[in-house]
Amino acid sequence: MKGTITKGTILSIVVFAITSCTVNDDMGTFDGFEDKRDMSFDVVISNDGRIGTRGETGYDSFVTDNDQEAKLDPSKPFGLMGIDPKTNSVLINNARISERSGIRSATFNAKNWYSTESILLSAYYPYVDETQFLAGNRTYMIPYNREETQAGPLVSRPVERSMSYLDVIPLVFRHITNDIGFRICDITYDPALQGHIRIKKLSAHNVATEGYYIDSLGRDGGRWVQKVICDELEVFRGNARVGVGTENEMFVGYDNLVSDRKHSSRFYSVPDEIKMGKQYIEVVFDVDAFDYNGQHMKELKDQVQKFPIYGVLPGNSYICGKQYTFHLGLDLGTLYQPIEFTANVGEWENSYAVDINSVWGENKIYEDNDYF
Repeated sequence: MKGTITKGTILSIVVFAITSCTVNDDMGTFDGFEDKRDMSFDVVISNDGRIGTRGETGYDSFVTDNDQEAKLDPSKPFGLMGIDPKTNSVLINNARISERSGIRSATFNAKNWYSTESILLSAYYPYVDETQFLAGNRTYMIPYNREETQAGPLVSRPVERSMSYLDVIPLVFRHITNDIGFRICDITYDPALQGHIRIKKLSAHNVATEGYYIDSLGRDGGRWVQKVICDELEVFRGNARVGVGTENEMFVGYDNLVSDRKHSSRFYSVPDEIKMGKQYIEVVFDVDAFDYNGQHMKELKDQVQKFPIYGVLPGNSYICGKQYTFHLGLDLGTLYQPIEFTANVGEWENSYAVDINSVWGENKIYEDNDYF
């Protein structure tokens, strides 16, 4: 998400939502047959919004195209919103829709609905108590915390229905967070150094897990207003040998490496802007003892390799509703081989500078560099 959201901004949004929302207090179930309306819901989760990209610079660049998988947990309700599309008056405000015997349905008090011709509906999952309409428009706000984003939040596309036909409402939900996972392999170039890595831990740092989602019933879309809360998420902890080469790349599971995405360790995050030096992936691994160039190399414990996310994704931001699988390549070359630094030699009138903070053993030489 672009822009800076401060705690004051968030507080202002919340106060605005609470003080200016329109609430209908007569939304409970009504006993009179002539004053109630029954609705059932046909729920579908959309598979749209898939992303697939691989970097031009080589293997360790990242994102693949995968089918999305999600379903509504029968034990968790979704929330339903409804307004009069002509007057924007609230007809259903955060009704809790639960599943019973495989069917999601509800009965609403309809005594205030007789003057309306149609109703514009939107649903979200999982249900959140504090959801509120913002007065004067077709927008409502959902505050998600970390526990709720772990459920993989979904929001339906708006559906307008005639008041005379409300028995079955089709709801097509879409993902509003990012589903993120990892694949890993040993990409060490020297064959004598290959096959000695055992991954112990993988963590994602500074992951946005909470925020406010602003959804509109007037159009198919919404946006996140992120809270100033980021977390470190542990994705893997175990002791698994890493395969050599991209052809032996494996998904990272919870405590092992697995061959398919379905059994991999994944998490949901709030779409966020990626900033230089902030978000990164950290891998902790051991290196088994081995012989190299006539020498016996002792076992190494708790080696760390960090993978910055900045510069990896297009636009340096996650796209709402997309699924990402990051490809990580571990390399022992920088542990056991010396790094040689070189520099071009120029005339005095040219300014050259050498960046000795080498990455993967490469040196970057800048001409007329403004940073030194």
